[in-house]
Amino acid sequence: MDADLDARTVQLLLRCVQSPLDRFPTTVALEAFRARYQDIGRQKRKTIYLSEADKEKIRAILRSDGIDPQTSPDAWRGLSRTDALALGNNEKLANDPVKRRRVAIKALRPDQFLTVNGERMRLPARCHLDIYEAVDVTAHDWIIVVENWEAFNDIHVATESLSFPGAAPLVVWRGDSSMTRADAMLAWIGGLMQPVAAFVDYDPEGMIIARALPRLQRIVSPPLEVLEHMLEAGVRGRYLAQIAHCQNTLDAMTDDLVRPLWELIRRAGKALPQEWLVRIEK
Repeated sequence: MDADLDARTVQLLLRCVQSPLDRFPTTVALEAFRARYQDIGRQKRKTIYLSEADKEKIRAILRSDGIDPQTSPDAWRGLSRTDALALGNNEKLANDPVKRRRVAIKALRPDQFLTVNGERMRLPARCHLDIYEAVDVTAHDWIIVVENWEAFNDIHVATESLSFPGAAPLVVWRGDSSMTRADAMLAWIGGLMQPVAAFVDYDPEGMIIARALPRLQRIVSPPLEVLEHMLEAGVRGRYLAQIAHCQNTLDAMTDDLVRPLWELIRRAGKALPQEWLVRIEK
């Protein structure tokens, strides 16, 4: 079972292989799939091209999960986990309310309040709150999305070397393929009103993750001259592993937030994990 094939990705892939078209708009889910299977498809600007050979590879991946490629993309809607097993090997494909995805939130520092539904609380360092439904977080003036768990957990350490926006920002973990998922996070912050800042890895994928966030107004980073110096000691292998499936998208961006950082990263040819900025607590 491919653990990264969640219900949304499966439905997208089914629509692709069942479509007579060979071109599809770029989406976060499709880019994530192609990042894992880099020999499938070809990207040009905001379009992904899938040949019949590409579609056959996708069909094979679906079959390996016990999913018939001719299954209707909406077949899992409303099914229980047990009934979902009749359509595929993964009960997580069901839209069972028990499996609703959670979102992890916290204040930027332990001395700041996390305010939810008007109730203020102080959490110790490296603690957070999981939410499962709509809550009122209007007491917070910014949303800061953090890409990786380690950096989210130790975000208070990063405040000693980085400048974060807002007087009372709300920190949100981007999520991964666990019960705290990126798609749930995106859906949740999409319903908020606050401006959004991204604290991500300084690498090709990190820049794409940042740009995909709604209402993005800032990417948290050291000053450019400092980041340039830090990139000299960066990770070349990580950069090379990402550049093939990210470069066209990034080169096409004219965004004033992403482009200066991307130009530095591309010039260095290295990646800088955000965890490097939370490694040492003073």
